Amino acid sequence: MKRTRKKRRSTSKHFPRKGMVCVWAVVFLLLLLAATGLALDVGKVTVVATQLQNAADSAALAGARLVKTSQTQAAQKAIDTAIQNFVDGQSVQLTSSDIVPGRYDSANGTFTPITTGTMGINALKIIVRRTSSSPNGPISLHFGTLFNMDTYDISRSAIALAAGGTGAGVIALAPDGIGLRMSGNAELTVNGGAVHVNSEAGNAVRMNGNTELDATELSVVGDIDLSGNVELDPDMILNLDASYAPDPLCPDPYSDCLPEPAYDDSNDLGSVHISANDNAVLNPGYYSGGIQASGNADVTLNPGIYILDGAGIDISGNADICAKGVMLYIIGDGKVDITGNGEVNITPMQEDYDDFCPDCTYPYYPPGTDITTYENIAIFQARDNDNDAKITGNGSLNLEGTLYFSGNQVDLAGNGDTFGNQLIADTIEISGNGEIVITYDGRNPTAPNRSYLVK
Repeated sequence: MKRTRKKRRSTSKHFPRKGMVCVWAVVFLLLLLAATGLALDVGKVTVVATQLQNAADSAALAGARLVKTSQTQAAQKAIDTAIQNFVDGQSVQLTSSDIVPGRYDSANGTFTPITTGTMGINALKIIVRRTSSSPNGPISLHFGTLFNMDTYDISRSAIALAAGGTGAGVIALAPDGIGLRMSGNAELTVNGGAVHVNSEAGNAVRMNGNTELDATELSVVGDIDLSGNVELDPDMILNLDASYAPDPLCPDPYSDCLPEPAYDDSNDLGSVHISANDNAVLNPGYYSGGIQASGNADVTLNPGIYILDGAGIDISGNADICAKGVMLYIIGDGKVDITGNGEVNITPMQEDYDDFCPDCTYPYYPPGTDITTYENIAIFQARDNDNDAKITGNGSLNLEGTLYFSGNQVDLAGNGDTFGNQLIADTIEISGNGEIVITYDGRNPTAPNRSYLVK
């Protein structure tokens, strides 16, 4: 008899295990989906950040080339450049608050916004935003809902510095020959500005001995010739083969040139020579023989324009001169010869020039002259006067404003005093053992020929 084997039923149940696998599968899928979404959104944010930075860089570079001469044009150029860039598929739009003109200090690496006036502006900061308050709004996230974040605010900025133009503290206009010569132990320091030399010569800048040059930039059309123990500021930008820069006070001699002062030579105050221990107070006007001071003389020039022929302005010995609110206009055979050991203070005319002499009754300047025409110019040598100028005093020398010698050479030497806010000359020679300090304040700029990013 054949026995039939009964199948054993299993009493174990696998349904709970299968259910847990499904749960974990769902959890892992959700985590994978979240991770994928996060990766996609992070990638999008990274791409957008790069696009924003590119837009900020290009807008800042374009606008900076105009920022010294016209902040309005610089802003428009930045806007026009930004709109050609696309961020997350949208053309970039800038608002007025995204465009910030100011001054960049290369030595400290700092940017200071300038909201009033134009003096000192040399850089442009651009902020490109995709935020809830920007015209294009924030960027949208693909999977941000999973994290309760549908959008994301992001911005990038760039600062571009204007360079290579005549926004300089020292400008040598001569198109050939040695434009700037330095010798001995002389030091030239241009605070907050550049040195620009127009000469195309291979020795357009010649430095020898123990000379030093410290400026934000040395911009030369030609080349430089260095010998001896010359020291150049390591942080200074060296821009060789630069573009030719026009005279900022006469960019176009045929149509756009600062006029030379008109005067009445029939009202001649003659020649003045103060010497020994004499004191004198002089009024503005036409001096056919010029003004001389020597010995221990003490001379005060009242505010206004002085038209000086003959000896021009000649200060020697221990003579002191105080000339506040004046412009010395050197014509004919006149020349500038300041070589003494006394105290020399010359400041230019300004809109508040009457503060220097509130009770004076004489005219400050020739009738019909607009004070703003020659504001901030301390010395103006006529363009057809090619007599060399010498400012080589060893006393206390404090010159402010623009020193303008477009048709002649200027010889400088001294003991570390201030030689104005801007020096414009045909050629410049610096010698001796002292430091020549030009404190540039952004005056008389023309459009730079290049710009570069600093931040």
